[in-house]
Amino acid sequence: MTIDPVLFHLHQLNETEDIPFWSRLAKELGGPNLELGCGTGRLIMPLTEAGHLVVGLDINFQALTFLKNTMKSSFINRILVFQSDLEEFHLSMNFSLIFLACNTLSTLPKKTRRKAYQRIFEHLRYGGIFAASFPNPAYLESLPVEGEIEIEDTFIHPSSGNPIQISSGWERLISSVVFRWHYDQLHPDGQVMRETVEIEHSLNSVDEYLAELTAEKLIPIQMFGDYRRSEFQQDSPYAIILARKAD
Repeated sequence: MTIDPVLFHLHQLNETEDIPFWSRLAKELGGPNLELGCGTGRLIMPLTEAGHLVVGLDINFQALTFLKNTMKSSFINRILVFQSDLEEFHLSMNFSLIFLACNTLSTLPKKTRRKAYQRIFEHLRYGGIFAASFPNPAYLESLPVEGEIEIEDTFIHPSSGNPIQISSGWERLISSVVFRWHYDQLHPDGQVMRETVEIEHSLNSVDEYLAELTAEKLIPIQMFGDYRRSEFQQDSPYAIILARKAD
């Protein structure tokens, strides 16, 4: 995904429903915590504010630069972030909680997931938890074949002062659903510059994800259907899996 990190961050600011979930989990496990795919800091910042020790990892250098440049000065020595992909990261510490939020898991190819699970196993403390959230594949399959483009939000770009309009829609394919976000920036001369982001979610069944985790010695122990910790159901909007490192 390539997009101006400022636009991405401002778009994500209103996504707050999962913050209490991750914060509670971090508190229960005691830390330290590793967020995979931390991006511009939507989660790592409020979790640090709540007193949790969170290390961040992301492949996107621009996103990490934005995070470092915008974090509070009091956080500079409290937040560690590293640039790496999920298949190859090697850190010199282990974690009580490693989590992959923001619906990322179902966007990863199977090969990447399996390699990532191996790195996660290596970096978890014994008894530690890996947690991941992604859209319930059964829910995605129930969507219409195509979602009409609808306006999600508008805001002013903090650097240019230009209005930004965000619209989104989706297209359901045979084995995946593609979501598209259009970021339209209106310039003073009347021209509109559009940036488009596409994110493709696999329709692999939840059972496939559970089997992959088990094969890599990450034993699923609990599954929720939303961030209120409701029991997972066929029509739940999310699948949130907690897996413990095998002894």
